[in-house]
Amino acid sequence: MENISKDVINNNKDKLLSIIEREKQSVIDVGNKIFRNPELGYKEVNTKETIKEFLKDINITKYEEYAITGMKYTIGSGEALHIGLLCDMDATPTFNHPFANKEDNAAHSCGHNAQMAIMMAVFRGIAKSNLLDEIDGKISLITAPAEEFVDFDYRLNLMKDGKIKAFSGKQNLLLEGAFDDIDLILSSHGNGLEGRVIETDISTNGFVAKKATFLGKSAHAGAYPHLGKNALNAASLSLNAVALLRETFQDDHHVRFHPVITKGGTAVNTVPDEVVVETYVRASEVQAVFDADRKIDNAFIHCAKALGCECEINNIPGYLPSNYFSPLAKHIVDNAKLLVNEDNIICGGKTFASDDLADISCFVPVIQIGFSGFCGDFHSHDFDIKDEEMAYITPAKLLSLTAYDMLMYNEQLKLTLEKFESPLTRQQYYKEWLGIK
Repeated sequence: MENISKDVINNNKDKLLSIIEREKQSVIDVGNKIFRNPELGYKEVNTKETIKEFLKDINITKYEEYAITGMKYTIGSGEALHIGLLCDMDATPTFNHPFANKEDNAAHSCGHNAQMAIMMAVFRGIAKSNLLDEIDGKISLITAPAEEFVDFDYRLNLMKDGKIKAFSGKQNLLLEGAFDDIDLILSSHGNGLEGRVIETDISTNGFVAKKATFLGKSAHAGAYPHLGKNALNAASLSLNAVALLRETFQDDHHVRFHPVITKGGTAVNTVPDEVVVETYVRASEVQAVFDADRKIDNAFIHCAKALGCECEINNIPGYLPSNYFSPLAKHIVDNAKLLVNEDNIICGGKTFASDDLADISCFVPVIQIGFSGFCGDFHSHDFDIKDEEMAYITPAKLLSLTAYDMLMYNEQLKLTLEKFESPLTRQQYYKEWLGIK
């Protein structure tokens, strides 16, 4: 395929762009429909039906279901290259958002609705172009539930009932083998930048989630405080101890610790006997996460004991630090130049947030784009779609062109993919990170 003339390649790219342009209103409509009908992770029942409806006229090669609400649609039958188009399905709890649902305050304040619309547009465009009739390759649209690390009790019950094995959707898709036949993943996520900006190869932190319960002894806070054991003081001392630990964290590990007290006592005149602290412990390398987590656990346990209290800690495996495959970024950048000003293309960088896409990137080559088009703050009540063209259509065109290039130049790309390295083995991931025997 790599000896096809540039004229043919350019004509096929124009064909893809024209299909997306012709269908852009339907893409915008489905993105906005999902935006107005949000659902939390593993509850994306209506979202799943919306996706199915949008793709009902596509002749697919294979259809599979994963992780309760996740799906995998495949087109093409070639063996040279199999590209996965991966998107998130879930919303996140966002109080006072105008489209938050009434059951659990779920709202698409992180823009996952745009991801779905983009990837469905890419998938439909390639399918309707019939280009896979001429190219040796496959494309799979993979819709993943439950990216947001929320709704703890619900998910822990799903795990207890054996319906899921891990907390997040992509972790379960990985465990269930959804990516076993995939050569590389293209993904996307909105960013909070102004204008028409495309990002790629932006690395993310990993994290573990921690719930620490400080247990003391209640007593009358005015008359008999000496008979009590103040769990709130134990929690406060622990948080101060972690603050003093910060100088032991290496700067290039980008450690982040951001606790909240979700229960601080029951009454102002009663010595608090139970206080709950929840936090993430983030870092840019797996061992740095483990190291910071161990130090914080020690601070919590021993500060509690110093004040006569106890501390019970429940650690929940979060997401790995990212291992995005930087050599793939060139394909993104080259095609982005056709769609936005070159000054508005950002390649490389760091965010201190986390994403379960990072777990996939440790075992499959992944490249992700970031795209603008939003207003308000992410995960906030004022988050909204500002520029539908930029939030839906431009990223769809970019990823369509990128996927086509990868399929056309698959022999050269395969040589590049051979350089991909996993930072840990599957067994290490299962046992040491997820805690699965």
